[in-house]
Amino acid sequence: MFTGIEEVDWASMGHAYTDSATDVPGLLWGLASDDPARRDIALDGMYGAVHHQGDVYDSTVACIPFLFELIETPTVADRDAVVRLLRSIAGEKEPDPEELGGIFEDEEEDAAWIQPFLDASRLIRGRADRFLGLLDDPDAELRAALPGALAQLHAEPTKVFSVLRGRLPVETDAEAAHGLARAIGTLAVDHAETLGSQAGPVLRDVLDRTADPQLRMTVLAQLARCAPDLLPDNTAELALEIMRLAYEARHGESEEEPEPAPERPRTPTMVSYLRDLEAAHRKSVDADRADDLLEELHRALGDRADVRFDLLNGQLCSQDWGQRVAAVRMCGLLLTGWRPPNDLPVALLARQLVEEEPDLSERALNELSYVAPIAHVVAEILAVCVREWDDEWEPDGWERTLYGRALAALALQGDERAVAALVDVMAEGGDTPEYLARWVKAIGAEAAAPLGPVLHRRLAALAPGAHRDTSRLIDALGVIAPAPSLELLIAKLGDEQDRQARWSAAQALTRYGRAAGEAAPRLRESVTDEATPTEIRLDAAEALWAVTGEAELVLPVVRDGLDSTHWYGRSAALRIIGALGPAGAALAPRLRELTVTGTDVSAAVALWKVTGDVEAVLPVLLDEWTATPRSRPAAAACLAGMGRAAAPALPLIRAELASPRRHNNDGTAGNVRYDVAEDEALLRDCRTIEATFAALDG
Repeated sequence: MFTGIEEVDWASMGHAYTDSATDVPGLLWGLASDDPARRDIALDGMYGAVHHQGDVYDSTVACIPFLFELIETPTVADRDAVVRLLRSIAGEKEPDPEELGGIFEDEEEDAAWIQPFLDASRLIRGRADRFLGLLDDPDAELRAALPGALAQLHAEPTKVFSVLRGRLPVETDAEAAHGLARAIGTLAVDHAETLGSQAGPVLRDVLDRTADPQLRMTVLAQLARCAPDLLPDNTAELALEIMRLAYEARHGESEEEPEPAPERPRTPTMVSYLRDLEAAHRKSVDADRADDLLEELHRALGDRADVRFDLLNGQLCSQDWGQRVAAVRMCGLLLTGWRPPNDLPVALLARQLVEEEPDLSERALNELSYVAPIAHVVAEILAVCVREWDDEWEPDGWERTLYGRALAALALQGDERAVAALVDVMAEGGDTPEYLARWVKAIGAEAAAPLGPVLHRRLAALAPGAHRDTSRLIDALGVIAPAPSLELLIAKLGDEQDRQARWSAAQALTRYGRAAGEAAPRLRESVTDEATPTEIRLDAAEALWAVTGEAELVLPVVRDGLDSTHWYGRSAALRIIGALGPAGAALAPRLRELTVTGTDVSAAVALWKVTGDVEAVLPVLLDEWTATPRSRPAAAACLAGMGRAAAPALPLIRAELASPRRHNNDGTAGNVRYDVAEDEALLRDCRTIEATFAALDG
């Protein structure tokens, strides 16, 4: 084995930690060892040095022929791990010099950095055909790893598809069959024009003939990815039955105990640590491979929200605690990313609170906070939880208790019953919540008024330097706008030691409006003082307009803000212009320039509020609706005021109302939660526009 390894000039090569890669032959021999601990240590060394954080070096390239030799040697163990290593070195796609470059200023040095990536990809992809001959290897773990590698690396996808399709009916190992099905789905997605129509029937045939529950789940996910029209009508029901069988297989009575997997020795390596971490996670949530496959199916279904919500509702009712934990997390992803057909998913999410499982309750409350704008149906449950857990908190860290999480979810729904509890918490010296102002805004100034005195006392008692709590309390008081707090907020506007407090105070005074007349001198001073930071001058200008209606001092600051290179300056300026309305007419020429260049929908909205010029604004709103989905709430609010002039937007409005996907769901992978309140506001405006035209036409 490794013929010629001594002839490689390893000393002239390098990796992440040395300019002399003389340790690399030892790592390669370690991968070939009979000792599993030594193999782990060697694999860790490959990832940690020779392929450090995805980088590729000349020593990495020199390893590639020997790594292929390892894979082709039947007596070597853990060959599947070597396959995965090669896949990582080659990269998901062929490397692009433009994307890899720019690390070094010197062009030659940069080119030298890029070259190993190109060489490694070429070498690995050029030898990928060797994997085809190993698909019937006796090593089942190797067979499971190879299909994905072929789908990723082989230059002839049609040839690979044909071989994998032929292998599926004769593969006897469950994991290897999963690998084949997943690779066929990947080929169909990546090469839709040539293979898309062929993969669906192959996968559907597997679904219809196999009895393996987990393989059926894998196939469902692949069908959802590449041939959704071939999904069975009862996809959700079928997936839930598979999960029930998986649960019973783990917990049901069986005459034969499953043979335990051989334990590997623990080593001080990342490889060993990650293996243990995955095992511990699965044990903690009572999960197995089926749970991963179910999440894969969920994500593959994408905008098939009807199926996904049916599936989610079934998961939330499962007797399997681990599946309910997974379902609670999926609630957050699904309810914030897609629009539910009814209140049932939210109700079933809240139902987890009565299970007397603290961990499950904590997870459910976190998600209920994210979906608060559409969770009013469960307000009574949350109010009961707040009462029941009232004696289970301490001032320090109370937000992290079940009581705190339930109170947050209730407040975010705008429920007045949260006010008395918040008064008690703040009076007892509880930590000032980070999002207190957001809670108060949801509840409303009038209903939250009892909070005013205690927030005032807390703010007045703060020691200098308590910047975080100062801003949080000012922001919350600004929402309520209690008259007794006006003098205190004016004083904070002049706090030279706390820039954030000055900023917050200016915004708070805006909400007071004409009731804050005594703040006018201090506001004028802040607006005209060129030494004051621009963002504070802009907020002071907004407050001055709200308090006095004086446009003369406001307009120059706003004009400067429009030309600001900082996002906040322009954003604040456009917001103020919206408040100015026709009084901002002097700024219309600059707004037209911004609207013409298409830099910001907010500029078009501001121009509409200043001039009412439909002809200039409407085309921008229509173009940006499609080009920049996150601009839709602002555009819809503007369109709602245009009356019949908004008629060209009706097709877009109706498409939005019919879409299952929330407008701000950009498909970002990962554990993302989208802003439900913003999307619900968009839907309300869209319904208003549609209703307006229905009334006009009726």
